Amino acid sequence: MTPIRPMPSPPLRILLLEDVPMDAELIEYELRRANIDFESRCACTRAGFEAALHEFEPDLVLSDYTLPQFDGMEALAACHARYPTLPFIIVTGSINEETAVRCMKAGATDYLLKSNLARIGPAIEAALERESARAERLRAETALHRSEANLRAIFDSTLQAFVLADRDGRIQVLNAMAARLSEALTGVPLAEGSQVTDFPLAAGGDVAVALAGSQLVREQEIVHLDGGERFYECTYAPVVDDQRGVLGVCISATDVTERRRVEESLRRAERMEATGKLAGGVAHEVNNMMTAVIGFADFLLRGLDQGDPRTGEVNEILKAAHRAADVTQQLLAFSRQQFLQPRVLDPNAVVNGLVPLLRRSLGEDRQLRLRLGASVGRVRADPSQLEQVILNLVLNARDAMPRGGSVTIETGVAELGDEYANRHRDLQLVRGQYVLLAVSDTGHGMDAHTLSRIFEPFFTTKPVGKGTGLGLSTAYGIVKQSSGYIWAYSEPGEGTVFKVYLPQVAAPSEADAAAPAPRPARGSETILVVEDEQIVRDLTCRVLREYGYTVLEARNGTEALTLLTADGNDVRMVVSDVVMPGMGGRELGARLGLLRPELPILFMSGYTGDDVIERGLLAPGSPLEAKPFTPDRLAWKVRDILDGGVVRES
Repeated sequence: MTPIRPMPSPPLRILLLEDVPMDAELIEYELRRANIDFESRCACTRAGFEAALHEFEPDLVLSDYTLPQFDGMEALAACHARYPTLPFIIVTGSINEETAVRCMKAGATDYLLKSNLARIGPAIEAALERESARAERLRAETALHRSEANLRAIFDSTLQAFVLADRDGRIQVLNAMAARLSEALTGVPLAEGSQVTDFPLAAGGDVAVALAGSQLVREQEIVHLDGGERFYECTYAPVVDDQRGVLGVCISATDVTERRRVEESLRRAERMEATGKLAGGVAHEVNNMMTAVIGFADFLLRGLDQGDPRTGEVNEILKAAHRAADVTQQLLAFSRQQFLQPRVLDPNAVVNGLVPLLRRSLGEDRQLRLRLGASVGRVRADPSQLEQVILNLVLNARDAMPRGGSVTIETGVAELGDEYANRHRDLQLVRGQYVLLAVSDTGHGMDAHTLSRIFEPFFTTKPVGKGTGLGLSTAYGIVKQSSGYIWAYSEPGEGTVFKVYLPQVAAPSEADAAAPAPRPARGSETILVVEDEQIVRDLTCRVLREYGYTVLEARNGTEALTLLTADGNDVRMVVSDVVMPGMGGRELGARLGLLRPELPILFMSGYTGDDVIERGLLAPGSPLEAKPFTPDRLAWKVRDILDGGVVRES
C-alpha cells in the first residue's frame, strides 16, 4: 500500500535537479519573490539526485527536463519509486504539447517554462494542495481497506456460515465457514456468483419467503459426506433498503448439534431425577405394606403345626412379599436412596470372585473373557452392591446375544479430565483418577433412542414377562450413590460396552468384618412404639411383645411426649417412624434429647440410607431400621441398642 507522507511545514524542502547554475539561481530567486519559505538542495547527476532524495527527504522536486546524462522522465521514475506521491514539477526551457502530456501521464504534477517562472508560486501551491487531497484520499482508502480486512477476518472466523444473495438468487458474499460447510456436505466448493440454491442448507421455499419480506428460522438435520449427522439452525432474513425494498436474502447457519446433545442430556437427567423421586415415594409406601405382609405371614407360619398343608401357601406369600421388597430395593438403588455399607475393595478381586457365577449365568454358548489390569488401585464401595452392578451388566449382555457371543470384563485406570467434562456437560464431573470397570458384548447393539432410555426404571426392550426393566437402573443408582459414573456406548449390530468409573482411593483393602457374637433377642423392658400407620404399628408392637417386652403405643410424636411425661411408666426405649403427621421422628428425637437424653431411639422408615438425611428427616448417625423388616431382625436390633451396641446421636 502506498505510504502517506506527512504534509510539509515551513521551511519547504525543495530539491532542484538543474545542470545550469544560473537557471538554479533564477528559480530560487523566483521562489523568494513568491514569498515561499524554503530550503533547497541542488543536484545535476543521477547519483547526486538519488542521494539527495535519500538524505534531504524533499517536500517537492523541481526538475529540468533535459540534462546531459540524465533527464526529467528518469528523475520522475526514480523519485516515485521512492516517494510515489511526492509533488514533481518539470521546469524546462522548451517543451511541446506531446511531451507535456507524456510527463503528466508519467506522474508529473505540473510543468513550467523557464520563460514564465513567475508562475512558480501558484504552481507549487496547487501541487501541494493536490498532494494534500491525494494524501487525504489515500488515508481514507487505507482506513477503508483496513476496516474491510478486519470485517472480512471477523466474517471468516465466525463459526456461523453466512451467505448473502441478491433478488435473482446470485450469491454476492459468503464467508469461509459457508464455503467449508458446502464442500463438507456436497464435495463442491461454493463461490460468489453461484446460485443460492447451490448452498446445501438453502431451501428454495424459505428463500422465497425471505425475499417476500419475512424472516424465518428452522432446524435441519444434514448428513455429511463422511456419514456424520449434524443439526443446523438456519435463519433466512430479508435484506431491506428503506427506498428500494427487499434487495436480497441473508442466510446464516449455526451448527447446534452439541447444544442439542447437551439439552437432551439435561432433559434426560431431569426425567431421571423426577423418576427417582417417584420411585422413592413408591418404595416408601410399598415398604410399609410389605412390612406388614412379611411380619404377619411370619407369625402365621410360626403358628402352623409341622406338616400343616398351609405351610407351603404361607411360604409362597413370604416369597412374593420378599420379591416385592426386592423390587423396592431396586427402585431405591436407582433413586440412590438405599443404605450402603462401603468398604475399600480391590475391584479385580470382586470380579474374580464372581467368575463362577457369571460363567453359569452366561451358559455354554457364550464366552466370558477377562482383561484385568495389573495395578488398578482400590475403590470404596459396598461389595455386594458392586457385585450386583457387575452381575446386572453381564446379564444384560447375555440377553443381547441370543445366538451366542462373548462378554469381556475389563479393568484399568482412567483419568477423567476436561475432555470428559466437555463431553458430559450435564454432569458435575469431579476430575481425577478413577478405576475403570468395563463390560462389553458382541450382541445386536442399540439404536440412539434405546440408548437414551436404558437407565430408566421399567424401560425394557424384552417381551412381557422376560424382564422388569430394573437391572440397568439399579446399576445406575448404585454407581451414582458410590460417587461414580456409568456410560454406555452402542450402535446397531456393533455390540455394546458399559463403562463404570469409580473414584480411586489410596487405602488397602478391608477384610470382611467378623460377624458379631449372637446375643439373646428377648427382653423385658418397656418400649414405646410411635407409628402413624396402624397396620405397621400393630405388627411392631406384636413383634416386641412376642419377644417379652412391655409395649406402649403412640400414633405420632405429640402422643409419645404425653405418654413419656406421664407418671407410672418406665419406658427404656423408643421405636419411632420417621415420617408422621404433626410431630415427626426428628422433632420427637430433639425433644427427647432435652427431656430424657439417656433414652435411646430406634427410627424406622420406608426411606433408607442417605435419603432421610438429605431430606432433613434425621440427624446423621441416628439408628435406622429400613422397612420392610422381619420380626427377628427388629428384635435383634432393639436388643442391640438396649445392650449399648448403638448410641443415639442428638
